[in-house]
Amino acid sequence: AWSQAVTDLDQAVVRVAWVGDVMLADGPGRLVKRGDDPFQYVASRLDEADLRVANLECVIASKGQAADKPWTFRATPQTLPLLKRHVDVVSLANNHSGDFGRAAFAEMLGRLDRAGVPYFGVGRNLREAHQARVIERKGVRIALLGYDEFFPRAFEAGDNYPGVAWSQD
Repeated sequence: AWSQAVTDLDQAVVRVAWVGDVMLADGPGRLVKRGDDPFQYVASRLDEADLRVANLECVIASKGQAADKPWTFRATPQTLPLLKRHVDVVSLANNHSGDFGRAAFAEMLGRLDRAGVPYFGVGRNLREAHQARVIERKGVRIALLGYDEFFPRAFEAGDNYPGVAWSQD
């Protein structure tokens, strides 16, 4: 039975949709607010995948102060059901996870947890930020890691504080 299981696993095909930056603030956020779906033109392609992985290039929160940087993106929490409908797991290891500070970041992690949207590349501390997110599809376990190396580096996770996993050579 074990050799048969290995054979079956060797033949398992998992279709993964790797989605680039998903930003649900500004223009896309206005679409969501009026009831439109910014994913509408790619939704059918996403639905064909067994696993849909995206880089969430904004903070989803209602609090926080914008960081002193050229572009900051914060999406309303009302975007979460739409995100969950089209994406299975998100990387948060990017230069926008800290756009509205640690309080907004913590709020986002809590909201993603409650909405059932797994994430990787960040954590409530350094160890958690560098931990792989394991997703299983069709009996295949897929480990996802995410790292940021695009400044500002100020939002890197530390031993006792949250942030992104910073890439180290």
